[in-house]
Amino acid sequence: MLVACKPEKYFTGKTQLQFLDDTIWFDTIFTKKPGSTYPISVTRITAVKNNEKSIVTANFQLKGGKSSPYKINVNGMAGPNIENIEILPGDSVFVFIQCKLEPNNQLNPMLVLDSLISNVNGAESKLLLAAYGWDATYLKRPIITTNTTWDIADKPYVVLDTLYIAEGATLTIKPGVEIYASARTPFYIAGAIDIQGEPNNRVSIRGDKPTYYPSVIPNQWTGIHFLKGYQNGKISYTDITNAAIGIRVDSLASTAGGGVQLHNTKIQYCGQACLIGISAHVTATNCLFADAGSYAFLGFLGGNYSFMHCTFAEYSSFSSRQNGLFGFTNTQRDGLGNLINYRPLELTVFNSIIYGYNSEEIDYDKTTNTTFQLDFRNNFIRSKNPNSILGTGNTLNKDPKFKSTADNNYQIDTLSPVIGKGILLGSPVIDDLLGKIRKTNPDVGCYERIP
Repeated sequence: MLVACKPEKYFTGKTQLQFLDDTIWFDTIFTKKPGSTYPISVTRITAVKNNEKSIVTANFQLKGGKSSPYKINVNGMAGPNIENIEILPGDSVFVFIQCKLEPNNQLNPMLVLDSLISNVNGAESKLLLAAYGWDATYLKRPIITTNTTWDIADKPYVVLDTLYIAEGATLTIKPGVEIYASARTPFYIAGAIDIQGEPNNRVSIRGDKPTYYPSVIPNQWTGIHFLKGYQNGKISYTDITNAAIGIRVDSLASTAGGGVQLHNTKIQYCGQACLIGISAHVTATNCLFADAGSYAFLGFLGGNYSFMHCTFAEYSSFSSRQNGLFGFTNTQRDGLGNLINYRPLELTVFNSIIYGYNSEEIDYDKTTNTTFQLDFRNNFIRSKNPNSILGTGNTLNKDPKFKSTADNNYQIDTLSPVIGKGILLGSPVIDDLLGKIRKTNPDVGCYERIP
């Protein structure tokens, strides 16, 4: 038997490798918590290509060496210096890059640069690495037992693990504050929370990867959970995004404080639901509940809910839900559908939009053993109106013409049929989610179309 092998040819001249990108931007990265390795950035991935017709042997080096805040891995090899990486003719290898930045003692983010240099027989090519380092106020498992105020708007708050507001305590959050929650972090509220965002100075609460791409990724943190017997909740001009459940409210408040009150607030990109109430009391005005894995709103086992000039929408790409996005029940059933509990339900929805990609976006269950009281008036709803539960005075299955469902932008287009179709019901709503003053004949939903 004869065996023949073709010898491998190695490139011996000078050649520059071709990086897929000229710059890897991390944008904004939190600097490290003193005494820990937290946080670490997301991993950026790029590639470097050999354009020669022979195998090249390449070396890679971070210009900053061991003191560089950047970490690299090339073809499975890690370090600030990586040698003898073979790249086949016309082939590429992957480069994985992470970033850990030291505190800079500044309020605003500071630019931190380095470069990754490839070398083939003395010929170099360079990939620029760039990130903005942002110092943060780190709070590990904060337990708030006395009245506390967060008011630093120039430096973010990063909550590690769990935030707990004890009974009798109030956490007040001032305009412009940005809060980032680490993975699986819940905000438990047994006392009270008062979030005081303003139209041009909103409060933001989201996962702890400021530049996580794409920004629509859900389940980055657990969400805000009002525990049974909580005392009060007021949230104004706030953006709550990327949670598992944006806000969950358990049972009625322990005092007559009005339950949870939401004003001009956006809850979006949640893995399970934007808002869940369990025998709860929730009032919402000028709010957006959008892009959740199951429900934009679910009122379970009764409760008292009131929505005025709100938009409930679902066009996200991370969910294949079968249920309607707007759900409510006065029941609790076991796995076989048997009724095991029930409580009164009162639900009011005025001048609002409930619209998504399913032909039926209303999901409900009821028993006649207790109150099931609905008041839907002057809404645009995608529904077949099952059993006529929605009554009359609503517009069904007429596309509200959102600006761009592909981009999850639920402002209304110039030709939207909801323009000027709002009616006055009780106290007038004078502005919209963004703080724009509404017209005499307002638009339906949380956004006012301003020419």
